[in-house]
Amino acid sequence: MYSEKMQSILNDLENKEIEIAGGSVVGMVLSTTNSLIKYIANMTIGKKNYEEVQDKVKEILNSAEELKLKSMQTIDKDKEILEEILEAYKIKKQNEEKYQFICKKATDFSLGVVYIANDTLKLSNEIAKVGNRMLSSDFKICKYYAIASIQSAMENVYINLKGITDEDYKKDIESKCRKILEDERNFI
Repeated sequence: MYSEKMQSILNDLENKEIEIAGGSVVGMVLSTTNSLIKYIANMTIGKKNYEEVQDKVKEILNSAEELKLKSMQTIDKDKEILEEILEAYKIKKQNEEKYQFICKKATDFSLGVVYIANDTLKLSNEIAKVGNRMLSSDFKICKYYAIASIQSAMENVYINLKGITDEDYKKDIESKCRKILEDERNFI
């Protein structure tokens, strides 16, 4: 049943004419991860032995919904940006300024996805502290998916930085990436 629902998405991903790629997959993984966090929260709310954490779990549930929606938006946005990069690359020699603009736009977008993934990692750790203990393997799955999403989105940042000639911009983005990676290590 669910494999049939997934098949059309997988077909789109495999189709070179549609141009969704790794960044869209990161959005899919983050959406799924936040849905799993919501599942854990829903399996904790109203349960005996978790009365004292109900307010916290409800906050986590709301945050996971917000992150899920943001993650879902990145799927289509990544496709749009990929199309822009491919077009800009074709005219790079004729219009270097436009190419630089698109590379920065793609880098900023990818960094935004890194932030969503980092927030998802933090939320994964929060639900692990208060969520239904029967779902402890799900806590870990959320954490691992969030870490993989941070690292994957970071790859998109780095690949887009390669096309940028503005050294100050590059240093600023690299500094932000280092901070996120340090933050990630605190949650592992």
